[in-house]
Amino acid sequence: MSPAGTSESVDRRVLGGFVMVDAITNASVTSALSVTSTQLKLRANRSGIYAIFDAPGFSALNTQFIPVTAQWPASAAAAPSFEVSVQDPTLRYLPRRAQVGAPQPLASLGTPQRVALYPSASAGVALNWAVIRAAVTGSKGQGLPWAVVRALKSDNSVAATGVTDARGEALLAVPGLGAQISDSGSGPVTVGTTAVTVQAWFDPSVLKQPAGWIPNPDDILNIPGGLAASALPTGKTTGSISATQVFFAGITISV
Repeated sequence: MSPAGTSESVDRRVLGGFVMVDAITNASVTSALSVTSTQLKLRANRSGIYAIFDAPGFSALNTQFIPVTAQWPASAAAAPSFEVSVQDPTLRYLPRRAQVGAPQPLASLGTPQRVALYPSASAGVALNWAVIRAAVTGSKGQGLPWAVVRALKSDNSVAATGVTDARGEALLAVPGLGAQISDSGSGPVTVGTTAVTVQAWFDPSVLKQPAGWIPNPDDILNIPGGLAASALPTGKTTGSISATQVFFAGITISV
């Protein structure tokens, strides 16, 4: 114990950190979440950042006041990855798993990794959002859970991304969507709506998972070669979106 009137200081270096971000607004999620890992020792601060205090095989790095560079990865790609599970007690966001790197490269140690949280179909929306409510079903009309859904503009850029819940329903939104430059050779220069293709991709192996299984949307989003080259079953529909309006997209995938 320290003598009266003195204090002890403890130097401890974290191995990295990550923060949850809203998939629609890209803002940090600071509300209370249940974040767990069987391998990492985590601690959250009031800013919603989860610091990684320990990871298997890297405990010795925690006490390096002057880090030994050779023991830290040179890039994010070289960092070992570990799984975390995230659940929202309020059910605003869908549960998910994610892979986070630890230790992070020294150059990016102060920049938390970002993990996107996708809203549930019952999540609230803002008045000025362009909203897409998608229902993804199989050939027999059954809802397809944990499918990835994207709204693609005419130039194939991604307007919004979402994930279906256990019933096959997804909420996507584009905040602050104003007038758009018309791609027509005639007529008005700007238009109030944006044409989109709403497309969904589904991994049939999900149907074999046990009750309570938590998905990792990145397993689909990060398929090598991109979703356009994916062999996963897919389906799509077309329509238009605009601020304050809701587009209901029904998508059938042959599974």
